[in-house]
Amino acid sequence: METQEKNNTTRIILIILLLLSAVFNVYQWKNHSTTVITYDTKIDSMIVVRVDLEREMATTNVELDKYRGISANLDTLLNEANKKMDAQERKIRSLISKEKDVNALNKKLKVELEELRKMKDEYLEKIDQLVTENKELKAKNEELNTNVTVLSEEKKNLQSKVGVASQLKAEYIKVSAFKKKNSGKFVEASIAKKTNKIDVCFTVMDNKVAQSGDKMLYIVIKEPTGKILAGQSKAEFKNEKGDAIAATASYQIKYTGEKQNACLSFETEDRNLTSGAYDIDIYIDGTLVANTSYLLK
Repeated sequence: METQEKNNTTRIILIILLLLSAVFNVYQWKNHSTTVITYDTKIDSMIVVRVDLEREMATTNVELDKYRGISANLDTLLNEANKKMDAQERKIRSLISKEKDVNALNKKLKVELEELRKMKDEYLEKIDQLVTENKELKAKNEELNTNVTVLSEEKKNLQSKVGVASQLKAEYIKVSAFKKKNSGKFVEASIAKKTNKIDVCFTVMDNKVAQSGDKMLYIVIKEPTGKILAGQSKAEFKNEKGDAIAATASYQIKYTGEKQNACLSFETEDRNLTSGAYDIDIYIDGTLVANTSYLLK
């Protein structure tokens, strides 16, 4: 009888120990799973930062090198930029190989990513200044600004319907690009990624035959892709064919038959213009009177 009781006691102790072991194993498994999930999340975050760094380094070199060949000074600046970019890349590679703490590495890589972006923007600012000051590029822009394209035969025929003699003309066209400084002041710019404003100035010529009164001036600026730059006024007018056209900018003048100067502008807070030649049409009361081009690098 006594032996039987001892056996029962022993069985109960063994069962309790087995249960305790099972509970401990479940706790260890859950704790390990949480650790793995947390570690995986940290690894994923670090991978995203490393991918961003690789992309930024690759696109920065391509973006800066497209301005090579414009002038000797600009090429020297680009060589300097490439050396700094190479040094930055070596620093990042060394950091990745030496830093073993995932959290610390992730923080350091984010800092390097911001430093890389800051460096790119600083060099774009320097490039814009050199391009703007480059005499050859200025001469080329002046030539583009003063060369008013002769209207096609179709446009001339359309103008003849309203009377060539009384049709107003626009000449002495000057196009200028500007960037907006932190102070709010506008200064001249030459590259698309630094441009906030495009001014189109011209002279409405004297015409003793034309009727005096209110005249609506419109400019339509088209990007290299053919898309019309949308102005703040959201103005729209109909051309000679009766087609509705979205105007980049519009302005009303009181015409007296004498020469009159006018300036219309496109302005944006975002610097997201495309590099290339911009086609600019000038309309007076819906009739196309002049066309020119302007180049943004």
